[in-house]
Amino acid sequence: MKIQPFLYKKSDKKTWDDVFQSPCPVEVESLKTGTVLINRKGTINPHHPLAGYIVSQELEMPILAHWVHHQEKGDFLLDVGLDSSYFAHPRGGLEGTAVDEYQQDRHENIAYHLKTNNINPQMVFLSHLHSDHAAGVRELSKNIPYITGKGEYQEYQPQIHGDFLEGMEELVEIDYSQAPVMPLLGASVDLLGDGSLWAIHTPGHTPGHSSFLVNGLEGPVLLAMDAAFIPENLEMGVAPSDYTWNVDLAQKSLEKIIEFLGEYPQVRVVAGHELLKMF
Repeated sequence: MKIQPFLYKKSDKKTWDDVFQSPCPVEVESLKTGTVLINRKGTINPHHPLAGYIVSQELEMPILAHWVHHQEKGDFLLDVGLDSSYFAHPRGGLEGTAVDEYQQDRHENIAYHLKTNNINPQMVFLSHLHSDHAAGVRELSKNIPYITGKGEYQEYQPQIHGDFLEGMEELVEIDYSQAPVMPLLGASVDLLGDGSLWAIHTPGHTPGHSSFLVNGLEGPVLLAMDAAFIPENLEMGVAPSDYTWNVDLAQKSLEKIIEFLGEYPQVRVVAGHELLKMF
């Protein structure tokens, strides 16, 4: 795999007030590509003092990609969910010592969504490289850039979770250590150069984990991705502990998101396994 740096122009906007004063002709919509069973105990860190008693309960949650449509710049994807392999096989045909299992109905796969909605992605931004967020690349064009946070590929373990990036020859990385620091949220990159779509470094779930902010005409939307698995993480102020690289760092990332939302109540927030409800 060849690794390339993501090149971007630093924004002239220094605060989120500046960003929100200049909304852009951009919209975002969730695409459901399957479901995953996760346990509430661990989805909410049971050892956090705010957690209280967490019941062990299986939750069936959607696996999502998000379609960003910019009236001037075209279509973009935030994560890609699952490819059609999961309809026939819960492991998607992958081999490894601990391959994750998912459920998928017919015509839920990412390529079907792209075809039926006439989506032609210019770029794909991956919040991180866990299979429920990235396995869909197997059925997508490899002639477009795939961008993720620096540190993600180093944690990619195909021998354990299966090689769902097979066939991808190049991966582009955002180096958040060199990114502008925005108030409250920290390292943030203006992905398209016009303030419409931002990647925000929210490490913890994985080292290079990204959340995304869409600055549309109908109001800003923050996609937490797996910085918050489910809405309860945001409501309780308790980050996940399962499937998490660094629990303490994940908690810090969640807390900065919550602080940001307190400062900007006009921002709609969506958890990583929560369908974005349309206006």
